[in-house]
Amino acid sequence: MILGVNGVRLIVKRSGVARCIEALLRCFGELQHPFNEIRVYTPVPLGEDIYLPPSATNVVLPSPLPFAAWEQVTLPKAHGGKNLLLCPSYVSPLAAQCPTFLIHHGSYEGYPPAFDWWTLNKARMIYSLSAKRATALSTVSEYSKRDMVKFYGLNPDKINVVPEGVDTKVFRPVNDAAKLSEWREKVFGADVSFIAYVGKPTERRNLSALIKAFAELKKDGFPHKLLIVGASLPGTSPFRKVIEELKIGDEVFVLDYVTHEEMFLVYNAANLFVYPSSYEGFGMPVLEAMACGTPVIALDNTAFPEFAGGIAHLLKDAEIATLKEGIAAVLRDEAWQRQMSKDGPKRAAGYDWRILTRKYLNLMTPLAN
Repeated sequence: MILGVNGVRLIVKRSGVARCIEALLRCFGELQHPFNEIRVYTPVPLGEDIYLPPSATNVVLPSPLPFAAWEQVTLPKAHGGKNLLLCPSYVSPLAAQCPTFLIHHGSYEGYPPAFDWWTLNKARMIYSLSAKRATALSTVSEYSKRDMVKFYGLNPDKINVVPEGVDTKVFRPVNDAAKLSEWREKVFGADVSFIAYVGKPTERRNLSALIKAFAELKKDGFPHKLLIVGASLPGTSPFRKVIEELKIGDEVFVLDYVTHEEMFLVYNAANLFVYPSSYEGFGMPVLEAMACGTPVIALDNTAFPEFAGGIAHLLKDAEIATLKEGIAAVLRDEAWQRQMSKDGPKRAAGYDWRILTRKYLNLMTPLAN
């Protein structure tokens, strides 16, 4: 059997969805499945750092079309009408004649203030049509499933739920104090305590509020630095302006991009991970931090209670006062931190990508010819 995979998300800077695709490909190389050939389709060649299992090849389909049109025209034409096509990033070819399995990661409509009019309506159209046209589909949380029913008018019986996962061989507690100290010295210039945030710099994730809450904590004498990872904050960035206005430039550090292989050190070296997002289809960084045994703060909304409830400190909102109080409460309670460090990896073990890839395979195999 042949499995096609839309790999377009792998050719740009890789964040959550792309890392999901990478994880699936890696697990395809470790698990038994009926696909003797896996074709990963891309408009340009994959980078050498992208792992492909032995049965997989990168099929490059050059095209002058934009990526969105490439997915709809070039990809289905090249793949043909017989073999299963895995569409792991919201979109499936609407004219595809082959069976398609779609993975949806959370509805843009769930938090419209986060997106401009064009992005929101484009997503509403293509994501909704893709979900309706797919032979089978899944999404990453029960919350996201409810949104798909609400916004797309889908029958809930059509929507499978397979959560996003974590590679527990990579994201795990690190007990090498010297290694963590060395990493902190490399980033901060000294072995200091710090609070970490990982993710794109969007107001949906309330980064301005987090920075302001951090500034308030500094006034109260907390010695920690704030590390923002995965964000480019040029001088024109509203978040950079907040930092400058509060005069805390020496206390906030920014890493634009950290490789998947280094990210586990970010979590392990941190005293606390804070992810105050108002909307997530899932929230992979929270799970990764939990897997590393890092104390976590998130919000009591969307998908977070499904996988982090009872372990992470889930706050009622992302108001500055709420964030300040929640962060201070965790940092002052060493017993609570130890309990989070103990319970996080245990919870995350049930979300290992190998377990979840098997669930995907169980859903996809009946669709294959």
